[in-house]
Amino acid sequence: MAEEPAASRLTDLIADDSQARLTWRPLFWFNLLRLVTAALLLGLTLIEPPLKPLGMTAPELYRLAAVAYLASAVAGFAVLALRWPRFNLQVTLLVMVDVVAITVLAHASGGLPSGLGILLLIVVAGGGLLVSGRLAFLYAAMAALAVLGESLYRVNLTDQVPTYAQAGLLGASCFGAAALAYEMARRVRRSATLASRRQGEAVVLARLNDEIIQRMQTGVLVVDQERRVRLANRSAERLLGSTLDPGCTVAELSLQLGRSLTLWQAGRDPLVSGGSDAYAPRFAALGSGQAADTLIFLDDTAAVNQQAQLLKLAALGRLVASIAHQVRNPLGAISHAAQLLAEDAQLGADQQRLVSITLRQTERVNRIIEEVLALGRPQPVEIELLDLGPWLEQSIDAYCASHQVPRTAIALEASSGVVTRGAPGQLQQVLENLLDNGLRYAADAVPPQVIVRVRQSVSLSRPVIEVEDRGPGVPTEEHAHLFEPFHTSRADGTGLGLFMARELCTANQARIEYYAPAFGGAGFRIVLADRRRRQLI
Repeated sequence: MAEEPAASRLTDLIADDSQARLTWRPLFWFNLLRLVTAALLLGLTLIEPPLKPLGMTAPELYRLAAVAYLASAVAGFAVLALRWPRFNLQVTLLVMVDVVAITVLAHASGGLPSGLGILLLIVVAGGGLLVSGRLAFLYAAMAALAVLGESLYRVNLTDQVPTYAQAGLLGASCFGAAALAYEMARRVRRSATLASRRQGEAVVLARLNDEIIQRMQTGVLVVDQERRVRLANRSAERLLGSTLDPGCTVAELSLQLGRSLTLWQAGRDPLVSGGSDAYAPRFAALGSGQAADTLIFLDDTAAVNQQAQLLKLAALGRLVASIAHQVRNPLGAISHAAQLLAEDAQLGADQQRLVSITLRQTERVNRIIEEVLALGRPQPVEIELLDLGPWLEQSIDAYCASHQVPRTAIALEASSGVVTRGAPGQLQQVLENLLDNGLRYAADAVPPQVIVRVRQSVSLSRPVIEVEDRGPGVPTEEHAHLFEPFHTSRADGTGLGLFMARELCTANQARIEYYAPAFGGAGFRIVLADRRRRQLI
């Protein structure tokens, strides 16, 4: 990996980084203050006439010290970019350079009376704010010793007027500045640490909220006053059947949802979409005024319809159980009496024919009762993820084996990787009903009489199973009644097979529909549940 340029690392110090907030970023500004101070101290002596008393005692020494101070400030940015040596040592070295440079500059300008010694307070306070612990008092001691040393040098070697009092006051002020900086740094660091912790908790909470919103079964949309989408979760994309591009309008996603939003804004009840992918929109204003954003909830009504279907099946089970109890006893008596009459050798041919009709019809009524009981009888249900290709292969093989049907009579065309979520037992019952009908009506066709096809619908974004037979097809006038209970075109049929298939599909968040294949016959299409959709059973 290529090494990051030093200039880039230096720029990063100004960025809002939690690690650099209490260390390297403040050091950057401290070094920038050093650079500005050194440049001013040097620049003020270059003007004509020079600003008094800067460099009045030793001009050459003053300029040399100012240039060295400026060079040290520039070099400070280099070591700051490298972040070497470690932070506390780097601050200590910078403070030492400042103390020496300012003391020399003050000496070259006439000593403490020049007033440059006041800059030591800024250096001590700045260094104390940067470091933790008691290093601030070390900086104060360094500054006090430097001031005292400069006073001793001037008195003993140059016979100047003693400035011990000023040196003592300045040294004491340095210790006072160090104590103040120490306390301020302690409080600032404690507050910054607490703020950093709270910020981390806020970031985690924001990520958690975003994950919860994204995983909600309810679709969530936030739109602005211009009806442009600002936020949307995955459930909203699934219910609307499209990928939500940033900045798209509600009307571009769904005209019906756009009309519902208009009705809500006008104070009227919104519309509810139809079909198996139905959703019920709910609206709430985020704030007040016309510029407020709007929060839209899209409730998946498929789950509600599924629950209603389960309740209906449970009620039907209780009803048919009561009917079976009331009907089966007299029906059994009729069947038994007819069997006894059939054994009477004195009956004529006409009477035997009537008895035979009675037996066949009682058997038909009993079969209807059995199928209705099977429809309403509670069954153990386990929701699974089904890879439809292998599952259909196994189901068709089991059907052919149990019904003595040649395997060549049923052809399977399966795409790989098509997965749905549902109850295998109930879906297999739907498949067997369709295979029964297809093989019955296409018995005289050339094998395969029935073709089962599974694919992933691009337009619906859902798995689809199609069952086609090579029979005569369904007359147009019967299309609307195919899934009604007890509707049949066969004299011995009960008319409950397709009705049961539709009810079981609804219970699995699927739908079944009839279509006419291009090459004749009859076709039934099962649009299965999206694997991401919530199941109640």
